[in-house]
Amino acid sequence: MSSNNVKDSEFQAYKDDSRIPCKYGTKCYQKNPQHHSKYKHPPKGETEKTEKIITGEKRKHPIRDDKKVQTQNPQRKLQKTLESSERNLHSFFSNPKRNDVIIDNNETFKEKTETSDKKVSLNGHNPVNSTENNATENTSISEMDVKRIIMDLFLVEMPKDFFQFYEFCKSISKDNPLSACKYVRLKLVGPYDILDGKIKISSSENDKEKYLIHWRYYYDPPEFQTIVKCDDKEGLHFGYWRDDAVEKPIFIAKNRANVNGIFEPVAENIFGAVDAYLQNKVKTVNPFEKTSIIRLHSQLKNFAKQHKITLDKNTADMRAREKRVVARTFHKAGIVVPYDKKTQLGYRDLAATDNDLQKTLKQIEEAVTPEDRKMPIAKLDEIVRLATIAADECDFGTCLELGHDLFSNGCIHVQTRALEMLFIAYTHLKRPQLLKILEAHLKNRKKDCELSII
Repeated sequence: MSSNNVKDSEFQAYKDDSRIPCKYGTKCYQKNPQHHSKYKHPPKGETEKTEKIITGEKRKHPIRDDKKVQTQNPQRKLQKTLESSERNLHSFFSNPKRNDVIIDNNETFKEKTETSDKKVSLNGHNPVNSTENNATENTSISEMDVKRIIMDLFLVEMPKDFFQFYEFCKSISKDNPLSACKYVRLKLVGPYDILDGKIKISSSENDKEKYLIHWRYYYDPPEFQTIVKCDDKEGLHFGYWRDDAVEKPIFIAKNRANVNGIFEPVAENIFGAVDAYLQNKVKTVNPFEKTSIIRLHSQLKNFAKQHKITLDKNTADMRAREKRVVARTFHKAGIVVPYDKKTQLGYRDLAATDNDLQKTLKQIEEAVTPEDRKMPIAKLDEIVRLATIAADECDFGTCLELGHDLFSNGCIHVQTRALEMLFIAYTHLKRPQLLKILEAHLKNRKKDCELSII
């Protein structure tokens, strides 16, 4: 067989290979077997021109190509990136059976089987059936149905303590459980509006998307779901933190959105978080307010004891998660990805220290003109390029870390790169729900403390 025929057969075999084409083609220097098992590579000797024909796309040089678009409006750049990534995910979220698949993945929640026959009393309207809304003011539906509604609108499942805290608030104020703790400046928000009958189910995809930003503060990453708001001065709020949308929340964290983007783990559940909040609150109030807080605190502890709910601030699950954190990130809550310590596969350090990255981002934010911004943007794009290479070599945690850092920085000029990094990370880590939340948030990200969409 002639050498040309051999090349043709190798070329055809490459074309028929169903694996993802390596973006570096014939220039790939990787020897990592996991990289080669995931990506296909063109036969040796093929030209770069042939490689481009096979892959169907031209490789992008981050620094050079960015010069063409640096003068564009950042919001316009962000919109283009959002539209592109949304098209890529359309096949995943447009499948009408997808919600059932996601829900089935959550069957590992122990409390799901324990409480499936329980009833949750909804104040006001029944969000499942709008016809029945006009017929009754107090409707009971199964807790399982409520969980499915929350899953459909927020893409995450609420744990057992979420529902228990609502019942606790009802025991204090039956008519207005969401504001039962208003005298200590706590209000139930977000998914709690479903329990209170304030949110009605809609089949419209646009309506569903808006609920992904319902009470989502400026610095809230997709891993965080706000459930309690406090004061508007600092923007203090509490929410569940989960590393994957299909997993049980690891802890309750708090953030002061008007101060910074740092998220501090508080307790394993909402009872422990409110317990810690009341302990601090009672130290700063006058004697009259102190009496009310002590009474509320006593009610909380009694309810927790009666229902065997832990108030611990650092549980075994939280400590176990802390051991799996591969990078602290700017928001300080840390990120978790599958990581093999033996092969060191799954994560590698960024190509810049935290201090250097923060200096670069500060230069970008403080630049007066696009020309002034070019040099720090070029530095950032080199970090982005190396993080992308890390992802090509199966170190997806690097893109996740950089994406979180850029998102937590909050600068509008780096939001497109934050989305680019998190798109890569969430896609490879199979966390599409988090990407969907991120896209919705970046379309309407604002610094405010009144973030209800209803």
